[in-house]
Amino acid sequence: MQKLKPLLPHLLLALFGAISVFSFAPLYLFPIMWLSLAALTFAIQKSPSPKAAAWRGFSFGLGFFLANIHWIFISLNTFGGMPAPMAAGGILVLAAYMALFPALAGWLTLKLPCPASLRVLLLPTVFTLTEWLRGWLFTGFPWASVGYSQSPMTPLAGYAPIGGVYLIGWLLCLSIALIVSKPKWLKGWGIVASIWLAGWGLNQLEWTTKVGAPVRVSLVQGNISQDIKWDNAFYLDSLKSYLALTEKARGQLVILPETAIPSFISDVPDWYPQMLRDAVAPRKADLILGIPILGKHEAEYYNAVTVMSDPALPLYKKQHLVPFGEFIPLPWLFNWIYQFMDMPLSGFSRGAVKQAPFSLASGQIAANICYEDVFGREIINALPEATMLVNLSNLAWFDGSWAAAQHAQMSQTRALETGRYMLRATNTGVTAIIDEKGRFKAQLPERIAGILEGTAQNRSGMPPYAWGGDYPLLIALGALLIALGLLRRR
Repeated sequence: MQKLKPLLPHLLLALFGAISVFSFAPLYLFPIMWLSLAALTFAIQKSPSPKAAAWRGFSFGLGFFLANIHWIFISLNTFGGMPAPMAAGGILVLAAYMALFPALAGWLTLKLPCPASLRVLLLPTVFTLTEWLRGWLFTGFPWASVGYSQSPMTPLAGYAPIGGVYLIGWLLCLSIALIVSKPKWLKGWGIVASIWLAGWGLNQLEWTTKVGAPVRVSLVQGNISQDIKWDNAFYLDSLKSYLALTEKARGQLVILPETAIPSFISDVPDWYPQMLRDAVAPRKADLILGIPILGKHEAEYYNAVTVMSDPALPLYKKQHLVPFGEFIPLPWLFNWIYQFMDMPLSGFSRGAVKQAPFSLASGQIAANICYEDVFGREIINALPEATMLVNLSNLAWFDGSWAAAQHAQMSQTRALETGRYMLRATNTGVTAIIDEKGRFKAQLPERIAGILEGTAQNRSGMPPYAWGGDYPLLIALGALLIALGLLRRR
């Protein structure tokens, strides 16, 4: 028992990291993140060395990410066919990799030069920079960035149009550090109160303006199970299901989810596109849906969105692909994994970084597909032209887990950052209409077939975040680290 005693702080930190999952959607218990970060801050501040701080950051991160991305196991094992031990090992390796970033933050906090009186600024700054690095390195995986836990329900969400989710995260970490470091210091509490009060005030501002009248929208949720979605025996059933739902839709803008048609457009029965157009023609509605398409070259194909109501079939091609799901990173190293997995269409090509919105009667509509809207810096590429954002997703891969709700919370933050409505049309959920303040105006229950009918407002304008993305914050935080180092050397 005595030998296990040194492990106890690390186990506790892993537990504090793990409970953070309750601060995100679907529970939205945002104060739990305050507790988790307070434990991490205290542990790192009390570390005897940079190495010890790194291990404490790693322990926290391992618990944090195992809890927050556990649902990847479902896609690997249940639908990907990977043996359970290998799938579990894969999740552990991924969580350990992601835990390296809070470990790096812990190490830098004790290693970098900084005046003692200003050290409270160090952990929030390096933690935020390492979170950004996690969302960028090797194409990035920014899932569960701590700022999402406070968006859109706390006053800190008011900072999203200014500096995005990472500014929210930095201000959250700074607030916690001020309280943990100086629990009896009135000035620290005053700064925290000022930060949160200012956030509330910012959230009252209108960063964008209305364009035209509200648009009636119909978001179609097909609820096609992943185990039959790509099965040829059920192909026509899937097509007929979406056709029947489209015929019932009443909106001026009708949206079907990612890969609603589970085949290349050249393989779709000749009668089907015209029947979809006929379904929306009486009210001259726009019909958007997801479909894979072939490129101009051999073995070139894209995860795409098209406007089916337009015979010209304008396209948006997904440009930020899911590692291992839609493309193989470092194939010379990882290609062997696919011997143990069954992933349809796992070799997608990338679309262009900058693609024009669809110019439709219902608005200037910027599409993004599934995982793409977890990258705020990329969503703003559609601005200022886009007046509305739409996300087409298929999260049936994760079969009723919290992944869908976590993803929807990120969509809420994208709406805040851009000052635009975000319409989410998904296969199994969360299908929702999100307004420019990140609030759910309407949503369907998960895992049912149905149509979400509602209204959405086109909006124009450029919040500060839309101009510079993450870069102004990164420059400011980098300059802060340099200034702290220079002050320490004086």
